[in-house]
Amino acid sequence: MRWVETEETVRFNEVDEWGMAWYGHYMAWFEVGRMALLRRFDLLPRHMVDLGYIAPVVSLTCDYKQSVGCGESIVIRTTAVKPEIAALICKFKIMLKDSKVLLARGETMQVLMTVDRKLVYRLSGEIEKRISSLLQFCQT
Repeated sequence: MRWVETEETVRFNEVDEWGMAWYGHYMAWFEVGRMALLRRFDLLPRHMVDLGYIAPVVSLTCDYKQSVGCGESIVIRTTAVKPEIAALICKFKIMLKDSKVLLARGETMQVLMTVDRKLVYRLSGEIEKRISSLLQFCQT
C-alpha cells in the first residue's frame, strides 16, 4: 500500500489547556492529508463538481494513541482503499515526524452523489478513470 505524506506543525491554537492537541483537530489533519492525495488525481471538491459529482463524508473513525503538543512536527499519511460500493475510502495515520510514533489512525468514507443529490451506484466516464488511477496508485 502506498501512502502520501503531508507534514504539519501543531499550532498554538490547536492545543487545549493541558497542552495537548484538541481531539477535533485530528479530523482537520485527516482533511489536509485527503486533499493532498486527491489533488494528485484532480479529485478535489471543485474538480468533482466540474464532473457533476459531490462526495460527502458519511463515516469517520479515529483511534487516538498518543497526545501531541504545540510546536511538534507531525506527518499525516494518507491512502485510499478499494470500496465495495461507489465511494471513496481513505485511511490515515498521524505520526510524530522524527520518531514515527503513531499518534492516531482513522478512516473516512465518502459516498458519491450527483450534484443534484442522487446517490451513484456505479462509476463511469471521467470520474471512474480518475478514481481508478487513485486506487491503482495507492495499491502499488
